[in-house]
Amino acid sequence: MSFDLSPVSRPSGLPELRAAYARERAALDRTVPSGPSPAADPAALGVALGRRHARLLDDLLARLFQLLRESGNPSRAAWDAVAIAGVGGYGRGAVALRSDLDVRILARDAQRAGAIADALLYPLWDMGVTVGHQVVTIDDLVESAREDLPTATSLLDWRHVVGDASLSEALWQRAANGLFAHSELPRFIERLGKEIAQRHERFGGSVYLLEPDVKNGAGGLRDLDVARWAAKARYGVGEFEALVRFGALVAREAEEIRGAAEMLWRIRNLLHAQSGRRTDRLTFDQQEICAGALGYSKAAGPGGAGAPPSSEPAVSPEAVERMMSDYYRSARTISRALDMIISRATPTLTRRRRRDEDLGAGVRLFDGCITMSDPDLLRTDPAIALRLVSEAVDRGVPLLPYARGAIVRAAGDPAFCAALRESAEAAERFRTLVATCKETALQSGSVVRELHDLGLLLAMIPEFLPVVGRVHHDVYHVYTVDVHSVAAVDRLAALVRGELAGEFGLACRLAAEATRPTMLFFATLLHDVGKAIGGTDHSRRGAEMARAILERLGFPPEDVDEACHLILKHLVMYLIATRRDLDDPATIAEFCQEVHGREGLRDLFLLTVADLSTTSPTSMTSWKARMLDELYLAADGALRGARGEAGPIGADDQRMARAISGTVGALEDLPAAGEAERHARRDFLARYLASMPERYLLSNSPAAIAAHSELARQQQSSQNGASVALVPSRHPEAAEVCVVAPDRPGLLAAITAALAASRLEVHAAQIHSRACEDLGLEEGGMLRARAGSSPPAGVRLQAVDLFWVRDRGDGVGGVARAIPKLMVDIQSVLSGQISGAELAKKRRGGALRERPTPKVRTQISIDDRASHHTVIEVLTRDRPGLLFAISDALYQLGLSISVAKINTEGTRVVDVFYVSEADGTKIAPGKRTQEVEERLHAVLQGMDDEGSVG
Repeated sequence: MSFDLSPVSRPSGLPELRAAYARERAALDRTVPSGPSPAADPAALGVALGRRHARLLDDLLARLFQLLRESGNPSRAAWDAVAIAGVGGYGRGAVALRSDLDVRILARDAQRAGAIADALLYPLWDMGVTVGHQVVTIDDLVESAREDLPTATSLLDWRHVVGDASLSEALWQRAANGLFAHSELPRFIERLGKEIAQRHERFGGSVYLLEPDVKNGAGGLRDLDVARWAAKARYGVGEFEALVRFGALVAREAEEIRGAAEMLWRIRNLLHAQSGRRTDRLTFDQQEICAGALGYSKAAGPGGAGAPPSSEPAVSPEAVERMMSDYYRSARTISRALDMIISRATPTLTRRRRRDEDLGAGVRLFDGCITMSDPDLLRTDPAIALRLVSEAVDRGVPLLPYARGAIVRAAGDPAFCAALRESAEAAERFRTLVATCKETALQSGSVVRELHDLGLLLAMIPEFLPVVGRVHHDVYHVYTVDVHSVAAVDRLAALVRGELAGEFGLACRLAAEATRPTMLFFATLLHDVGKAIGGTDHSRRGAEMARAILERLGFPPEDVDEACHLILKHLVMYLIATRRDLDDPATIAEFCQEVHGREGLRDLFLLTVADLSTTSPTSMTSWKARMLDELYLAADGALRGARGEAGPIGADDQRMARAISGTVGALEDLPAAGEAERHARRDFLARYLASMPERYLLSNSPAAIAAHSELARQQQSSQNGASVALVPSRHPEAAEVCVVAPDRPGLLAAITAALAASRLEVHAAQIHSRACEDLGLEEGGMLRARAGSSPPAGVRLQAVDLFWVRDRGDGVGGVARAIPKLMVDIQSVLSGQISGAELAKKRRGGALRERPTPKVRTQISIDDRASHHTVIEVLTRDRPGLLFAISDALYQLGLSISVAKINTEGTRVVDVFYVSEADGTKIAPGKRTQEVEERLHAVLQGMDDEGSVG
């Protein structure tokens, strides 16, 4: 809403104009709420606010122009010889809340017009208006625009505001007949394409970033600007409603684009209001504020009613997820609109004769692309949409852009989608396409991604719609559910093709042996279909939904049952591999009950690998991959009945032999003072390997094991309190620190206190306790793995604890510098010179302020189903000193830690401890269990209250 400039109320001078503008500007700012309180009218926050701002600036410029012209300084003739025009967002008629006023002063003589610029700018600056300006001539602009893309696009945004309108008209005529002439359009649009690629690369390259840039990122408002530029250059109009009249868009497409733009405009204005400046990055903390301001609640979308209980945060994670899901859907709509308009706006200037071949059934091969013989076939024969994709895949060619556009339009029609689902041919082709492993020339790359981009995935599986754009409010799940599900299918196809044998050797071998691949591909596609926002147990809900979907698609009952079982259990293998002791026979026995035989085990393993490795770029670490391999091999051996009570299965015998052979070789490569030392090393290595569990031998590299053994030998012979060394790490993302010391209660707490004091972040850990005496050699010197039994009383125990760490400031490179201090600190705690708590607190003073991230609700579970221990599982927000705080609390409770598994998932950590009481028994249920749980909750709450322990 602009201020009143009628003749009666017009201010007579600049002070009055300044005061009137300040009043209206303040009213504009008051429209946007401060903080997460819901806006009175969310619709007023979007494009409407931008247009209101632009009208305010129009009125300001027009009145200021008239006041200064009437003053006669410069002369009226000078004012009459210029045109003031808006460019950028202002030129397009909508200005974000804190965006600049971008103007051009168009003159016949730029030098003489300099005085006009000075006269205009100083009052605007005095009013607090940030102005971007240039004084230009028509010749300068047209010449510059030939090489400078921002200048060329400013001509497409050009909007005359005040002054000599004939100048603006003459400029457009020059541009339209030259720069944007039909013959020049391909080059101009190619320049736009390069700008898109460079900008997307600079701002993250994906629509689905966790903290997206709503202006410059993929699917952001700048993409919408580029689409307008291409349309204006080709059709002479840039507004999407006008493009409907030109036939470049259909009404439904224009409405979808308008809705998507409105969503991003609301968020951008809120970001400007919250920061008080022009900022466009939707950070985690701003997501919570925006969700609240836009009226998202646990029960509804934007504008939803209902306040959360007072015990819950003002803006729930579900509300943020709901808003971000809407954001991603909007960004995806804009991204698709950009591709569509760029394609339609690009003219074809070639005159060569194109090859046109009728392939039958309404399909044609035209100029190396698949298309349809008659667009009306999509109405009369809906299955042709999938027939076209099948033909393109079979022939290794893309779809013609015209055919893609026609399918996308058809897929937006509910009647078409319903008819497609009724087609037996469509169901058969859809099943085949989803399970296709061929490389393709399709625009989207993979078959399933193409089906999704065309709208055919949703047409065939409308139940998939709720997870399109569905996001988790955390930093671990990087992609939306639909993008992740499609990527998981693509990953499974790559495993079948054997492309990832170096990274996932076991999975590639098993994928090639799958007996029901189509069922497995659909289980992978649908494994997260039950992830509705605010719901729980998505695995069970997804299995129930998948049954109806697969039956509709014509799968046989046995495949439906198995796919649903895989979806129901798709998290089980990952959770057991990363949170349970795989040396415990009870763990393997319990897991085997979750799968349907060896074939079901193989399928679940492949689904787990495909799922985990596409959750985020860093979700599948080498440690997790080895844990999954180890669990698969142990379970497969148990299901074959090949594992006896005393020894490992046959497959593991070979792996053990390779591990031992490699370790012996690695030990020989270590420098030695002489042959006597080499002999001592070899003799100790045999005893050392015999005393360590199978899990250790199979999950560490030979070079690392050799280094561990030598460190253990040195510590045992010197009787040092503790020995610390940096050893070869199999994890490129973290350095490996080995700590060897006489085992004792509280040792883990002492080590983790020293790690915290050294500002080392623990990303994974292995905790081992070995008998120093020769208990593991059989006759003939053969090695056997420990079966988890405790050593006899009186036997000295040596801890061999491994930690994969990163320096908080310098990453992997900073770890080596911390080792000397780490050793001193560990010795200080073990000798009683300082307590672990005091040492860990030293970190607090130098801790850097962490960037806001989504909240993580602490969960603690205590399970006594393991063979000899109680399993304590702590899920909480990762923070400095966390591992020390937990291990010290367990020590103070009188509990001994036998196994610890550390699993970091973004800002969330899952720490699992196998513990026992001082007498070796499990934690008693009831009061004792409650005491342990309450103590851990209190410790973690204390860390939150203190802002983390150093």
